[in-house]
Amino acid sequence: MVLWKSIVLGIVQGLTEFLPVSSSGHLVVFSGLLKADSTLAFDVALHFGSLIALIIFFWGDITGLFQGFLYTFRESLSHDEARKRNMFWLIVMSIIPSGVVGVLFGATIEKAFASYYVVAAMFLVTAVLLVLQRFSSTTRTIREVGWKDAVAIGIAQVFALLPGLSRSGTTMSVGVYRGLKQEDAAHFSFLMAIPTIAGAAVFKLKDFLRAGMSSSALTEVGIGVVVSVLTSLVAIGLLLKVARKGKMQWFALYCVAASVFTFAAHYFGLV
Repeated sequence: MVLWKSIVLGIVQGLTEFLPVSSSGHLVVFSGLLKADSTLAFDVALHFGSLIALIIFFWGDITGLFQGFLYTFRESLSHDEARKRNMFWLIVMSIIPSGVVGVLFGATIEKAFASYYVVAAMFLVTAVLLVLQRFSSTTRTIREVGWKDAVAIGIAQVFALLPGLSRSGTTMSVGVYRGLKQEDAAHFSFLMAIPTIAGAAVFKLKDFLRAGMSSSALTEVGIGVVVSVLTSLVAIGLLLKVARKGKMQWFALYCVAASVFTFAAHYFGLV
């Protein structure tokens, strides 16, 4: 892939991976506009870049989750230790549905629904999900997340395998429908994203290593990681800032515009 196209796709992926506007949908559209398909090497780079950004931003939470795992093997726990243990297992519970479906049917789903019209429709669905957040009573914090919340949000993540349906937008919306404040729903969604993206990265890395790495692929990976880390950090910070204000519906307007653009671009043969 041409260098500048790699940079553009890296910026698109990094920004849209965590904003509730669907990275998969944007990559489908931009790959069509640029006439540039993302390579396996670049996919691996983008996933690892996003993962590094999450680790940087949520290092404190990650250490807490690791402690929570260790507390599983202790009988007597303080209130704070029990909370960390419970949060660890809630995150595990939430990623099981998408993990199972993704491994078994992820590639099939992606190919079956890789249509510009499907992407345009899913952009609209994402917009509706974001708007509906306004009508939910949100008083609970991440400390009050229970197993029913984790399962509901985890099932929502399965539907986000559809190109154009935002993972963060879907999981956050269901969290808000369950009564979580937007900021706390976003926080839980980001914690879910860590093992989800790590799993996807390892899954793709296996195929990448099997295929071997050329010098051009190495350059592509390096550029992809750097661009993905920087843009992902910007996206995470922006989303948390908007969620803190309770204004997630702002992104709905963008999703509607993205849907109209995708439909029109395909109709007029631009993609």
